Amino acid sequence: MNMTVCKNCANAFEGKHCPECGQKAKTGRITFLQVFKEFRQHLIHFETGFLFTMKELMLRPGYTIREYLEGKRVKHIKPLKFALWATAISFVVLHFLGNDKLLLENIEHNGPNSIKSQAIVQKLSAWIFNNPSILQLFIIPTIAFSSWLFFRKKGYNYAEHIVISAYLLGELSLYSMFTAPFAKWYAQQPTTLFLLSILNFGVWFAYFGWAYAQIFQPGKKLGIWIKGGLTIFLGYVLLLLAMSLIIPVMLTFFKPQIEQWLSL
Repeated sequence: MNMTVCKNCANAFEGKHCPECGQKAKTGRITFLQVFKEFRQHLIHFETGFLFTMKELMLRPGYTIREYLEGKRVKHIKPLKFALWATAISFVVLHFLGNDKLLLENIEHNGPNSIKSQAIVQKLSAWIFNNPSILQLFIIPTIAFSSWLFFRKKGYNYAEHIVISAYLLGELSLYSMFTAPFAKWYAQQPTTLFLLSILNFGVWFAYFGWAYAQIFQPGKKLGIWIKGGLTIFLGYVLLLLAMSLIIPVMLTFFKPQIEQWLSL
């Protein structure tokens, strides 16, 4: 059998794949047909997995997540990937409608009086809108922790609660995409902005409660609904507490770098 020199790591080997790095022995020039096939395969996989998961989480969230945790996973997109894609898609819609700009203006108008503090808040808010997936990666662990606290006797470990939180938060991100046009109109009406916030929280509370009631059936439905709804509330409280501890530490030890980042 002829020896092949791997074009990736220069290892000499026999067979169809390099034992060192795993690259194929035969690697020809990239053709348009090859690019098209790979694009089609990834697109089809994304569409079927993402859209199927989105539909299932909309119609039967708790049953869907429980089935996934029990091993029924072929048709679903993975939880963290779903959450990140859903967040990215919803933020694109928010940007297209101009909601992000409107929210930044509201933050600027209602923010701190100090010029330096205003600059920090504006820069941080703009960074969050430009990197929505990073924000989701911070929120998921805290909500998963509150989920684990409320339902630790149900037998799921922390990693499995991360799966639950990622799927539910991803679906709520898509929900915000559909309500974005109404949110933009309400944001321009100061008297109704508070009501919109209450309505959104009510939807989040009800969706989490509904999902957890399905995950942990049979059981005391009302108690599970309440705990499920409180999960997202406590998760955000924990996130704010964590940020209130992290930000002062960063300002203390990384003040020159932060000031350079802010260009102050």
